[in-house]
Amino acid sequence: MLSLLGRSVRLCDGISRREVLRIGGLGFTGLAWSDWLRARAGAAPSDKTSQPRGGSFGRAKACILIYNYGGPSHLDTLDLKPSAPVEIRGEFQPVATCVPGTTITEHLPRLAALANRYSIIRSAGHPDNDHAIGAYLALTGYSHPKNAILGIEPPVTAQDLPCMGSVISKLRSANASMFSYVTLGDLKHLGNNDSLGQIAGCLGKAYDPFTVPFVRPANGNLDLRLVASVLGESDADRLDRRRQFLEQVARVAPILETTFDVRAVDGYTQKAFELLSSQASRDAFNLSKEPAAVQEAYGPTPFAKSCLLARRLVEAGVPMVTLNSVGNRDWDTHGNNFKELKETLLPVADRGVSALLQDLEARGLLDQTLVVWMGEMGRTPIINKGAGRDHWSFCYSLIMAGGGIRAGQVHGSSDRSAAYPAANPVSPADLAATIYHCLGIDHHEHVLDQQGRPLIISAGEPIQPLLG
Repeated sequence: MLSLLGRSVRLCDGISRREVLRIGGLGFTGLAWSDWLRARAGAAPSDKTSQPRGGSFGRAKACILIYNYGGPSHLDTLDLKPSAPVEIRGEFQPVATCVPGTTITEHLPRLAALANRYSIIRSAGHPDNDHAIGAYLALTGYSHPKNAILGIEPPVTAQDLPCMGSVISKLRSANASMFSYVTLGDLKHLGNNDSLGQIAGCLGKAYDPFTVPFVRPANGNLDLRLVASVLGESDADRLDRRRQFLEQVARVAPILETTFDVRAVDGYTQKAFELLSSQASRDAFNLSKEPAAVQEAYGPTPFAKSCLLARRLVEAGVPMVTLNSVGNRDWDTHGNNFKELKETLLPVADRGVSALLQDLEARGLLDQTLVVWMGEMGRTPIINKGAGRDHWSFCYSLIMAGGGIRAGQVHGSSDRSAAYPAANPVSPADLAATIYHCLGIDHHEHVLDQQGRPLIISAGEPIQPLLG
């Protein structure tokens, strides 16, 4: 048991440390692990049609997951506590949104004017109170087996559970000319374990995302030359040389094929080449095709350009795009929380996310595109001596919009200090189940890993009050 602010917290979403150790010994993807998850989630009916779905099931054709690594302060963004003591409420004031009775921070004015396009969850929480393991949980819907040890840096392994994007890539693949899963920006934690929670893991490398790393030149524009050097290639001779190289690799592959991973990489490389050489992919990544007025609406920042690129990708048929925040844990505001939020983080996010929602709506895409804006945790209710807030995964807020989500709602609530959920708690597993539901994927469904072992997609349940 862990005691914080005078309250005991169980590990691993309600399970004990003993259970964590016992399950960890079973391995990540074995049948026993799957059976244990089924026991936690409740026996799934064999007839999928018996599951309550409603009009929201499968409404979304694509998902854009905007991931703010580091943990945005919920008390200073979406769940302000103006009547709390000063050491809790902080410097920001709440502002009325276009939805009567709903307020958010004064530093998100554009999103305040669009509150009838999205819903806020104020009761998300989990016990994995550190970045690496928190990111793993947020992006996969499952706790890492080493979640009981805070401050660790678990290595990325081929036995990791798959991220949501990889599951979606496997079950809702794009057409032959387009990627099924794209990640915009590298997720870094102190420069280590960049892919923790972001890869296909036990599903195999074929379902890893195609990743476009952020490059920030002096002029502040997103530099996509790295992508253009591959996707924009039209020279037939150069493409032919690449194909010849792949063929040479294929000829020596039998000598190297002593492990399954080598074979998987070869197949994925060939598929990636085909996608990179397709006209559809080159067009989707070409931001120059956008009118100047549209680019101006998003803004010039790397985050804004990535929001626009995400819209272009889903419009082109990519079913899953994860957009990571630009910095290395830039929302990890241990110091100068209010200055960083006010001057750097919130203005950029406000403009980029609001432009994305408006652009999707104007193109008739919002109803079929699920947009999620979240981090892996919130921040401590008590402001520290450095005018910052520290790690706090036990309660935080996020936004969901489009793709089957009822807009203009606030789901759940936190206590007076925004320390713990007070009503309708939501776990990362529930969030994952909701995303799968909106995309038309039964969250009780199994996927098989590379060795044919079953894994239940989600141990959570869709958030029914949010589903249209």
